[in-house]
Amino acid sequence: MSFSKLDRDMIVAEAVALLREEGLGAVSLRRVAARLGVSVSSLYWHVPDKGTLHGLMSASIFRACLDAIPPAGDWRGWLHGFGLALWDAQIAIPDARQLIIVARPQAGLAEASLARILDALEQLGLPAPHALVAQRSVQALVTGWTTLRSVRPDAVAADRDSFVIALDVLIDGWATRVAAEVA
Repeated sequence: MSFSKLDRDMIVAEAVALLREEGLGAVSLRRVAARLGVSVSSLYWHVPDKGTLHGLMSASIFRACLDAIPPAGDWRGWLHGFGLALWDAQIAIPDARQLIIVARPQAGLAEASLARILDALEQLGLPAPHALVAQRSVQALVTGWTTLRSVRPDAVAADRDSFVIALDVLIDGWATRVAAEVA
């Protein structure tokens, strides 16, 4: 590949592909460069270090989750879709939870995603003071649940079913709290 055609998005996409195929331990600038057919020094123009790469990968996966949320008629439906999109990503991508732990938030990217989430929730009727905490509680539930889920292949469907019940209870709790404060 020509250096002139190389860009940050291409590098991040290749790193995420490597994460999906081999796990976080396999992701390095050297491996990504080899897969792209460029020198490691070519990557440094776009991604200065492995920590930055991890942050960009995490942001990319998170944006894909936001893009996967189906249209919702209210904030409860949006939070439900958000939880399922996060669940699907964290189950499908080996070491996604480890990436969450090691990834440094990238300036501007985390803020843009958060603004997108808060805007969606507020437009769907969740008051601003609750939107931030509600979305974080869904993220915490997903990451905690996927970390503690069963590793038995025959239990995967039951784990997801149990998770959906817990997700709905969490969202119902938020609905109750918001309704009580409005009344």
